[in-house]
Amino acid sequence: MSASMRTLVRPAVLKTRKGRIVYWSTLAVALVLFTLAFVVPLYWAATGAMKSSTELAQNPPTYIPESWHPENYAKAWREMDLADYFLNTVVLAGGAWLVQLAVQVPAAYALSKLRPRFGNVVLGLMLVTLMMPATALLVPVYLTVVDVPLFNRNLINSPSAVWLPAAANAFNIYILKNFFDRIPDELLDAAKVDGAGPITTMWRIVLPLARPILAVVSILSIVTAWK
Repeated sequence: MSASMRTLVRPAVLKTRKGRIVYWSTLAVALVLFTLAFVVPLYWAATGAMKSSTELAQNPPTYIPESWHPENYAKAWREMDLADYFLNTVVLAGGAWLVQLAVQVPAAYALSKLRPRFGNVVLGLMLVTLMMPATALLVPVYLTVVDVPLFNRNLINSPSAVWLPAAANAFNIYILKNFFDRIPDELLDAAKVDGAGPITTMWRIVLPLARPILAVVSILSIVTAWK
C-alpha cells in the first residue's frame, strides 16, 4: 500500500467487527464533544440575552429561561447603536483590506518580477521591521498619522489613520513575493511578446494565478484590521 493511503487505523483492523465498532464509536464521541464545545457557549449566550436582569444574576443559574424576553435584542440594538458599530467595522476592516491589496500586491510584484535596482536591499529593510516588537512602533505610527510627512495632514478620527499604517505590512509583502517567485517567467515573457505591459501582465496573468495567496493575505489583513 502506498504512503498516501495510510491512515491512523490499519485497513486490516477496520475490516474486523471490533475494529469498526471502536473506530466509529471513537469518531462519534469526538464529534459530539467538539460539537458541544461550540454549541453550548452559543446556547448560553443566546438564552442568557433573553433572560430578565434578575434571572440572569441569580445563583445557581437557570439553564432554560423561566421567562423569555426576546425584545432584549431589539432594545440592545437600538440603545447601544450597534448598527453604527457594525458599519464602523465594515468601513475600517474593508478599507484596510483594499488599501493593503492596492499597496502590497504591486510592491511584491515589482520586487519579484520587475527586479528593480536595490530591490534586495529594500526587501531586507522591510524584513528588518519584522524583528521589531509592535509596541515599539506605536509612537512612530501615532506621530505619523498626526502629521503625515509631505502632506502635513492630521488623520486622527479618520479611517485613514487605520488604513495607511496597515498597508505597510512587510510580512504580507514577503509572502506575496515568495508566491510570485514561483510563477514561471516564461508566462510573463509570452505576455510581453503579445505586447502586454507590466500592469497588464500583473492584472491578467499574475493575479489570476495568485488567488490562493490573495485569499490568505485578505484573511490576515481583515483579521488584523478588525483587532
